[in-house]
Amino acid sequence: MEHPLEQPDFPLAVRSLETLTEQVARCQNLPAIDGGRRLAEVLEAIRGEMREMRNEMRTINRRLDGLDRKVTAGTRNAVARAQNAVVVRSNMDLEPLCSVITGERLDRFPGTLGQLDRLGAPEVNSLLEHLGEPVEGRLEDKKRQLKHLAGVVTRQV
Repeated sequence: MEHPLEQPDFPLAVRSLETLTEQVARCQNLPAIDGGRRLAEVLEAIRGEMREMRNEMRTINRRLDGLDRKVTAGTRNAVARAQNAVVVRSNMDLEPLCSVITGERLDRFPGTLGQLDRLGAPEVNSLLEHLGEPVEGRLEDKKRQLKHLAGVVTRQV
């Protein structure tokens, strides 16, 4: 006689799947799995800090470049001032100064003392800005300041 075929116990299968799901969900509490998640979080935090450090380094490099430009311009301007110290007449050549903004010679710097005397307010203001000086005040006072910055000292300014 044949044995009747066993039928599945669906309620038991459901309970077994629920138990399996519960046990698998608890796997996240295992140190190896949890540690992996924590390790990923720590690595992401380190990446973020490294991005911040790179940005800060870029800022420092920009500031150092600006400082280098100013020092170079200051050195060149000291030489130009020494050369301009002998200028006493309007037709004598002036050695141009360098911009503390760009580090380059000021192309629009007047070639002679007479040309400096004839500059208008916009030109004087632009030159003073490039030399890192304030632009407030009367035009004659600003021209006097520009002459001092250029090193003209032997003529009454």
